[in-house]
Amino acid sequence: MNIFNTNFDYQSRLNKIRKLMDEREIDVMLVHFWPNQYYISGMFQPLPWYPVENNKHTEMPLIIFRDRMEDPIFLITWLTGNGLKEGTWIKDVRLVDKEPFGKYSWQEYLAEILKEKRVNSGTIGIEEHVCTISTFNKLKSAAPKARFQGIDDIFQIARMIKEPEEIELIKESVLIAEASLKAGMETSGVGVLESEINFAAETEAKRRGAIREVETMCQSGIRTSHHRAMASNWKRVDKNDLVMIDIGLVYKGYGSDLTRTWVEGKPTDKQKKITDDLVRAHGKVLDNIRPGVKIWDVLDSGDNELKKEGYITGAPLPSNSIGVGHVGIHGIGLGPMHDPPHVMEHRETKLEVGMTLAVSGTARFEDFTIRFEDDVVVVQGGYELINKLIPWEL
Repeated sequence: MNIFNTNFDYQSRLNKIRKLMDEREIDVMLVHFWPNQYYISGMFQPLPWYPVENNKHTEMPLIIFRDRMEDPIFLITWLTGNGLKEGTWIKDVRLVDKEPFGKYSWQEYLAEILKEKRVNSGTIGIEEHVCTISTFNKLKSAAPKARFQGIDDIFQIARMIKEPEEIELIKESVLIAEASLKAGMETSGVGVLESEINFAAETEAKRRGAIREVETMCQSGIRTSHHRAMASNWKRVDKNDLVMIDIGLVYKGYGSDLTRTWVEGKPTDKQKKITDDLVRAHGKVLDNIRPGVKIWDVLDSGDNELKKEGYITGAPLPSNSIGVGHVGIHGIGLGPMHDPPHVMEHRETKLEVGMTLAVSGTARFEDFTIRFEDDVVVVQGGYELINKLIPWEL
């Protein structure tokens, strides 16, 4: 049991991780990244947490041993200790500042544990994408004879295919996100501040039991051309403005990611054509989502459709007023933003039943962007579209 009142088969997850440790001959893993800690332990830490906030209360790891006879150990300070005990099934929770306060550093406690479990000179796995240099130096001081090896891919592989219980939570997260997106669209209008639209969307999310994953992006007019811009409290929607909301929510630890663009007024013929092009490319992508197809081949099917219409693909910025068109895919799940599979890292990965994906279509110009995004789950023979209420239209 944890803060969300969810209960997963943690032993099965631990066995999956240990099997991957066997294949790589990793003796012990030090887990710092909070989604990975949550996946294994049930303890959820919302942002800011390590590495965004890096101090003695957040820096200490969850320790996983390859030896099946050794239970995982959580190192923690008293400040967060009670919350950890409330949220995890792991019994061995060691408070490094219990008594006397500050006698040893956490890495000195870690050194004693590694010696106790006879892995201090073995191979230690760390999350290279997360572990800061200062933390890594502390780890090396705790185990100077050890070999350190990156293990980010272990959790990526383990988390890529979702359990049925995870899929149900993701579906609920998506449905809340769609309702929140609808609330923002209904609040929008000529003269309305972007921040008011943003507030309406996030208030609906809160009302339904979700929190935002990152700051909701709400932009209008020329601001739609910005990448990852927050809603302003000074820009009001003008007549015939494009308005775009990109909302990512977390419900009981699991995320969603939806985007819609619309016009407050009458869309131009150019905007209509762009939307039609994106809808057609989106359809090509969905047609190719099924078990056994490589992720990169799915992306190519959408980008090739956009190339036929003259869009540049693969370019970071618009050039000579020609739009940059792209179809994107990324995993959704624990986050904090994108869950496995990550397209650039897993381009050769074949889709499998149980993968949950966000599928987006974007046409970016120097002075505006039109963008849409849906969430799907891969099923036998194809896909299931999770969100169904708001079509891709201006």
